[in-house]
Order: sequence, then C-alpha cells, then structure tokens
Amino acid sequence: MKRHFLTRTLREKVLVTVFIGFASLTWLFSSLGRGRALAQEWRSAAAAGAEQRMWLANQAPIEAQAARSTGQLDAARTLNGARLIGELNALAGQAGLAPEVSGQRTERTTQFAFHSAQVSFRRADLASLVRFYEEISKRSPYIGLEQVSLAIDRGAPGTVNATFRVVAAELQR
Repeated sequence: MKRHFLTRTLREKVLVTVFIGFASLTWLFSSLGRGRALAQEWRSAAAAGAEQRMWLANQAPIEAQAARSTGQLDAARTLNGARLIGELNALAGQAGLAPEVSGQRTERTTQFAFHSAQVSFRRADLASLVRFYEEISKRSPYIGLEQVSLAIDRGAPGTVNATFRVVAAELQR
C-alpha cells in the first residue's frame, strides 16, 4: 500500500491524504456523538435506579399512609362505572347542562378500580360550568377531574364548548 501511495503524483497524494483526514474526522465526531449518547443513557439509568431505590426504601411508610387513607374512605360512597355516569348526568342536570358522556374506561389495581368518562357540553354558559365543577369538587376524593378543555363557541357568543375527563375511584374489597 505504501509503495502504491509513493508512486502517485503529489496532487493525488494530497487528495488521498485530505480524503482520509475528512473520513477520520467524520468517524471521530460520529463516535464522540455515540459516546455522548451512551453516557446520557447511563446517567438516565442511574437516576432511574436511584429513584427506584428511594421508593423501595420508603415502601413501609408509603404502604402505611395508603392503608390509613384507604381506611378513611367510605366504600358506600365510591362509584362504579354505571354510578359514575348516573352521577355525572345528575350533576349536569342540577347545573342546568345537557351532557354528552362518552369514552368510559376502567383501570383496576389491587385495592381500587378507577373509572373514567369524558363529559362534553356544547354551548354552555360559564356560570353553569362553574356550578358543575363545584358539585364535582364537593364529592372529592370519590370523583375528580383529570382534564378540562374549554373552547369558545363562535356560533353562539357568550357560550363555550367544554370537555371534562372525570375519574371516580371504586374501593375493591
């Protein structure tokens, strides 16, 4: 290889040397980028491990607090999916709203079942929505708002279109 290089003209030697130099720099910067990404992944994994160790170290106090909190809940006031829909319709009726309830979903854990539903109101006045919100707030921690979206209705000035994601906890015993 050396003999082949030495037999070339000066111009070819310079071009080959420059090409090899650019290829080397490209490889070097690429490997530095991969090394930096690997170091970032390592730090992220170390942070996640530290967080998991913290949760595991505090397992007993967390479980004790959860047991105290669960003991304070009244199982008769928790809502299943059907009762959640009925309660939302009743609360909307009290506030003077016509709800559209959809997107019912249930997630289960060992102690709880979390039922969620999406409630939409079209062309509602803000005072009625505030009354609906206040009624839901009174039923906390059994019913809670997870997400709220408001948009002005351009077709009816002074009204809004609202969507609420409501979650209810059911105690599993």
